[in-house]
Amino acid sequence: MKIEEVLAKYAKIAEAEIRKETAQKEPKELYDLIRYHMEAGGKRVRPVLCLVSCEAVGGKTKDALPIATAIELLHGFTLIHDDIEDRDEIRRGKPTVWKQFGEALAINAGDGLFTKAFQTSIRQKGENVQEILEVFTGAVMEVCEGQALDISFEKRWDVDEKEYLEMSARKTGALIEASCKTGALAGNGSEKELAALGKYGRKIGVAFQVWDDYIDFASDKTGKTFGLDIKKGKKTLIVCHALSRAKGEERAKLLDILETPVDETSDEMVKEAVKILNKIGSIDYANQIALKLVNEAKSELKVLKNSNAKKILLDFADFVVKREY
Repeated sequence: MKIEEVLAKYAKIAEAEIRKETAQKEPKELYDLIRYHMEAGGKRVRPVLCLVSCEAVGGKTKDALPIATAIELLHGFTLIHDDIEDRDEIRRGKPTVWKQFGEALAINAGDGLFTKAFQTSIRQKGENVQEILEVFTGAVMEVCEGQALDISFEKRWDVDEKEYLEMSARKTGALIEASCKTGALAGNGSEKELAALGKYGRKIGVAFQVWDDYIDFASDKTGKTFGLDIKKGKKTLIVCHALSRAKGEERAKLLDILETPVDETSDEMVKEAVKILNKIGSIDYANQIALKLVNEAKSELKVLKNSNAKKILLDFADFVVKREY
């Protein structure tokens, strides 16, 4: 069975729980928006990794279902608020919540998902429930820290690779680490298994973000406009790498393109920027970093016993750097 099919099987389990948690009808101004966002699609990576991590240490899917669901609801909250903060108008091929319903209602829907995530998390049972909740809440704080760093980067052109990777480790890596670690806790994993799965999740999370940066240029299946990160002047790993190495006229040209407002950045300007990035080797560099992180993540799983769940985690790591969307 292909990894996409395996992931879909676990995602279906999580999807059913998400629908239960968001089924309330009134007030429509809240729950219709929550469902609009949560039913727009998505890979459900975080709950899937939580469920599989639970199985990888000898637990059962049902043991981790509440916390897996809570993590995906929390992720949904972060996306709604991210879209408002970044002024993104499209997500998964449809208008974002704030664009479709207005900013005030979108903020409220995000707050609703945030609260719903915590309501769901306290349904988690088992002897490790206290530690599970500590990991969950700790990840929430790290995501907020990562987002704060990301926003602060918008006014800077001296962001280095180390800063970017640290931001990604918090904004993206923390919640994926929590997915794996809470799943392992729900399955009563050993200390070594918990540590290994936590490190695996953190590295997979950063690799996932870096690969997203890469496929903005390498794939036409992302659902995004080609080179949109360039048009928006985003400080991706690719841009950070390039700006730390570009000199003279080349650097000035790249900065000029990145600083041009989105609606004034032409396709020709994007092509010029991509030409510079390729010349410096920054796009290929992001590819290499993502591959390195994935290989490191896979090596962390050596402490786990061989099982179907372990194989899924290994296959998922490879999937992260093979996907085109």
